[in-house]
Amino acid sequence: MEDNAQHINEDLLEQYLFGTLPDVEIESLEEHLLVCHSCIDAAEQHLAFVQSLRSTLDNAAPRTRVAGRQSV
Repeated sequence: MEDNAQHINEDLLEQYLFGTLPDVEIESLEEHLLVCHSCIDAAEQHLAFVQSLRSTLDNAAPRTRVAGRQSV
């Protein structure tokens, strides 16, 4: 994110929301989010999806145990 006029691409946004964005990228991405309403909207939409996905996975039926280990 070198320029506030440039929008955040989806890959960077997803990395940020999943906590996998390299530290060197975080500050500029967050600065951009402070001023770009379009990217804030996109981040909120992605965040809602991530939260929904996590909730679905948390509520999934427990896996059965096989040979003393829980299957995945």
